Amino acid sequence: MERRCFLKIMGTLTASFMLFGCRLEGIFKSAEKQVSNSIDFANRVAKEVKQALSKSGESSLFSLNLVKVTMPGEMNPPMPVLSRNRFGMAIDLDLCNGCGECIYACNLENNIPLVTQEESAKGRFLHWISMVDGVPVMCGHCSFAPCEKVCPTGAATHTPDGLSTMVYKRCAGSRFCGANCPINARKFNYNNAQELGLSYQFNPKVPLRTAKVMEKCSLCIQRLQDDRLRHKTVLDSEWDGRGVKTACAAACPKKAITFGNWLNPESELVKVARGREIYAPKALAHLDPSVVYLKGKR
Repeated sequence: MERRCFLKIMGTLTASFMLFGCRLEGIFKSAEKQVSNSIDFANRVAKEVKQALSKSGESSLFSLNLVKVTMPGEMNPPMPVLSRNRFGMAIDLDLCNGCGECIYACNLENNIPLVTQEESAKGRFLHWISMVDGVPVMCGHCSFAPCEKVCPTGAATHTPDGLSTMVYKRCAGSRFCGANCPINARKFNYNNAQELGLSYQFNPKVPLRTAKVMEKCSLCIQRLQDDRLRHKTVLDSEWDGRGVKTACAAACPKKAITFGNWLNPESELVKVARGREIYAPKALAHLDPSVVYLKGKR
């Protein structure tokens, strides 16, 4: 190789390396800043969760007014599209100690925004899980969901798999659904959290919401959707969501929260609930909720 060609090639490689090195350094700095920002925001989330827990008070379990119900079964009324699934959860009251880890995990998984100091003073936290008398309470995902009946835009709707969901793009902020929920499980976002620096997208699979929309527990529908898609591309059998866990269930240190499919007798949820006393808040008992509470013999 001629000396001129050799120097030309080496010069090109050196310049390319320097350019790539600069970009790589920029990428590292950007990633480091992103991690730092996310850790700082996560700490703010933890602080707000503690505030919410302190405001929940230390009243007795009796005031939650739980009543006995039967194990959830087929959706009633039946969904227009028949499904072999009905997803839900059971919270074991003999195991739950009200630590609040489920709230923290839910906030990170679903990019739940923080609130302003004014909203905090009023107790208007956006957490999808509230601690009532030391017990986690979230949307019951009822068969006869009263919130869906009054939504003027169809934003509050039901899936064939038994989930009471929110289509945020349709929500007009009427708050009719929130007023019609017997346990106040729906939360209204009064502020533009992104503009105020009160939101952070920990999970890119869950969109950040705008102001003036209602928010609620989705039973981590994004995890179910991912598992359904993975199942379709790999397996050739009926999908039942087996193995999927909600963020709250996965984070619970006492394993007090179990997620699963009420229509699958082999589901971990059905196995945990079988032979136990099953309860629901009295205000929801007649609405056939998919989220229930367990006590007694295990």
